[in-house]
Amino acid sequence: VMADHLEDDEQVEALKRWGDENGKSTMAAVVLAVAGTVGWQQYQGWSTQQAELASDTWGAIEVALQSDDSRSSEDVRVLANALKSDFSSTVYARFAALQLAALAVEDGDLAVAETELRWALSKEDTNSEMGQLIQLRLARVLADRGDTESALAVLNSGVDAYPAAYATAKGDIYVSEGRHAEALDAYREARAVLLALGNPPGILDTKITSLESRLASSEEAS
Repeated sequence: VMADHLEDDEQVEALKRWGDENGKSTMAAVVLAVAGTVGWQQYQGWSTQQAELASDTWGAIEVALQSDDSRSSEDVRVLANALKSDFSSTVYARFAALQLAALAVEDGDLAVAETELRWALSKEDTNSEMGQLIQLRLARVLADRGDTESALAVLNSGVDAYPAAYATAKGDIYVSEGRHAEALDAYREARAVLLALGNPPGILDTKITSLESRLASSEEAS
């Protein structure tokens, strides 16, 4: 379900803002490692230019995403692939891969979505917030492709950044497999995390109530 893949949009927006605020300085820090062989002044100018070009390209993608033009999706694909090709080491390239994966999910092409997410993950620290976000989306794509074992393995690899979203994804996968008791435990875990953070559980309450009723009915029938 597309809504499941996009339910973490708030985290994506936060990461975009982080990229806008820190992307240039992050790139500058990375290029310092090789500055000694080129010359600081020359390399500083080059790295700043690269960062600005990557940022501008991402800005063009955001404009295209907000457009009602029938060609906007194709424009996004062209720009996103250009970002991946020309600025693969930047945070904007990972944003681009995430967007390409989202478009692929919309088109029902889960194989392409998986490829894009794995590319993004190969460029990111798996323990970072973005790395965990990419893995969350990858797990949902794997589950939709029928590989629930791999999906659960991804979700069990780390939950520090988005524990509620990870637990919810596990619950959804368990439900799809008919493992209702495990799904209920996962949903309850997600709900507890949200409440501890002062956030409303939202649809989780509905999922929990539905599963509780289903399990109670099963116990009565047996």
